[in-house]
Amino acid sequence: MSLFSRQYLAATAVIALIGVGGCGQANKVEDFTPATDNARTALAAALDYWKAGKPPGTIPETKPAVEVVDSQWRGGQKLKSYEIVAEAPPPQGQGPRTFTVRLTLAQGAPVETQYMVVGIDPLWVYRKEDFAKLSGG
Repeated sequence: MSLFSRQYLAATAVIALIGVGGCGQANKVEDFTPATDNARTALAAALDYWKAGKPPGTIPETKPAVEVVDSQWRGGQKLKSYEIVAEAPPPQGQGPRTFTVRLTLAQGAPVETQYMVVGIDPLWVYRKEDFAKLSGG
């Protein structure tokens, strides 16, 4: 199974479980809502990895484990620097943590985008557009 297929299946499972939160002890939404500090640390680890010129996917030596889905990064864009600008709390305190990030790519002006962080172990870091594709949005 390819890395993308594995990521897609895992992400779909997390999104499905979030969608049925409250339908049983193992499926509660809060079970997949990371603590703010863990989510921010996972996002920073992912962006540092990108900045180092590494490919998206599994970020090695992270605890809890961090997985990244970012089509722009996968498409070959090079990251020069980033700044985590803000965090929007999840609705009713549950669901993905959303961060606004200012990215300075190798080419072009800095851009602001959003990243969603979901899960506990592993923590999944998604560019907002990629998360929306997986969740049908």
